[in-house]
Amino acid sequence: MATRRARCQQLIRRYYADVPTREMVLDDIVLGLLRSEHVLLDAGCGSTLALLNQYAPKVAFAVGLDVITAYERPRGRGAVAVGDLARTPFLDGAFDVIVSRSVVEHLERPVDVFAEVARTLKPGGYLVFTTPNKYYYSSLVAWSIPYNWKDRFMRWVFGDESYDHFPVRYRANSRRALRRVAAAAGLEIVRLQALRHFPFYFVFSPVLFRLGMIYDWVVTRLRLDGLQSTWVVVMRKPGGFATDHSDRRCVS
Repeated sequence: MATRRARCQQLIRRYYADVPTREMVLDDIVLGLLRSEHVLLDAGCGSTLALLNQYAPKVAFAVGLDVITAYERPRGRGAVAVGDLARTPFLDGAFDVIVSRSVVEHLERPVDVFAEVARTLKPGGYLVFTTPNKYYYSSLVAWSIPYNWKDRFMRWVFGDESYDHFPVRYRANSRRALRRVAAAAGLEIVRLQALRHFPFYFVFSPVLFRLGMIYDWVVTRLRLDGLQSTWVVVMRKPGGFATDHSDRRCVS
């Protein structure tokens, strides 16, 4: 396994060194929006608080919310809560920016979640997130096979402690679905971009990895964005940024 992984890593360095990762694109967008006086929410912060800890030192206050308990502590001025994204404990207009990564594909009630996002954003506030494309081949496989099969595969390839595994539903993971949930929540789509990615789920097999590379080259060359790996999405709540940030309370 180690030798096969090493070969796949060589292919990544050779052919994907100049391809921005979803993390790089997300970071570039978020850093362009954040201001020191902002209040930020990491929606679906996970147990490691990766995004929360990345951005908390750059804002006045940062909050993380997830259905699982975090085992890390937030950096900077921040707090973490356990709860449902479809029914949060936060005040109306509490946040200037909401960020999320690899969460939307798991949502059972995306319309309710995006409505909560709209409620808790300040006028002019932004939601920025990445999520897999529903029609990418790995998403189709993950959606069609039983959850316990996928869970065993992920643990075999990436290890038991790689990250938290949850069932996938892909109810807001196509261009049409994203536009639908945004419209229902009263949010404007500012950016809806398809991103390339190396064949992440084939890093255990150089043969399968090369097949995944061929797929990537074909859909990229033909500009078939609807078949790419990942969506990066920016939505905005209509209105202007509030100028009074003296009240930092976020939780009702």
